[in-house]
Amino acid sequence: MNAILASVVAITKKVFQSEWIKYVFELFVVFLGVYLAFLFTDYQEDLRERRLQVQYYEYLSIELQILASTLDFEEQKLQAHLQVVKEIEQGKRPRIPSSDLLFVYPGFVRDAAFYTKHFESLEYDFDEIILGTHGLAILEKEIESFNEKSNALLPTLANPDECCYAEDGSLLDHWRWYPRLVERIHLLNRTASEGILNRAIPDLKENIRRVKKLPLSDSTTIQTN
Repeated sequence: MNAILASVVAITKKVFQSEWIKYVFELFVVFLGVYLAFLFTDYQEDLRERRLQVQYYEYLSIELQILASTLDFEEQKLQAHLQVVKEIEQGKRPRIPSSDLLFVYPGFVRDAAFYTKHFESLEYDFDEIILGTHGLAILEKEIESFNEKSNALLPTLANPDECCYAEDGSLLDHWRWYPRLVERIHLLNRTASEGILNRAIPDLKENIRRVKKLPLSDSTTIQTN
């Protein structure tokens, strides 16, 4: 009898232990599956965020390159105006050209960063963008002021001998803004162009390499002419 009871107890323990191990294994499999699913989801989200960052950095870099080219084109016009200012300072009476300065920067990519839910994920120094945007806004305002003042006096340019200078060769009061605005616009133009070429674009390219996990190049600075 004792032998039979011992056999029953042994079989019961064996079954119980077998079932317990089975349950533990199944629980482990479920846990592992959920954990791996979370890892895969995080991996996919990380890839998506990286693609978004690279796309944004590349588009913003192109946008800034276009702006730098525009500023350089306007610089050619400014050089002509600076020559006029130089001749005025020398006591000459050069012909003051009509307004021909432009500022075009829609900033579509830049503005997109502030209106999307991915703002924080871009991991870019938006303080620099804000400060740079402030400088560009001043440049735009100064050019607008230059054009308004010049256009208002456009009829006087029809007679160069009488339009702009007093008998002593100095500028008339309503033209004295001209040298100041030309020099200020030129300074703002060069500051913006150099900032874009020497800091903003290299920084964006470095961010692209970082996000793509590529090695850094020996030089991250684009030299201006």
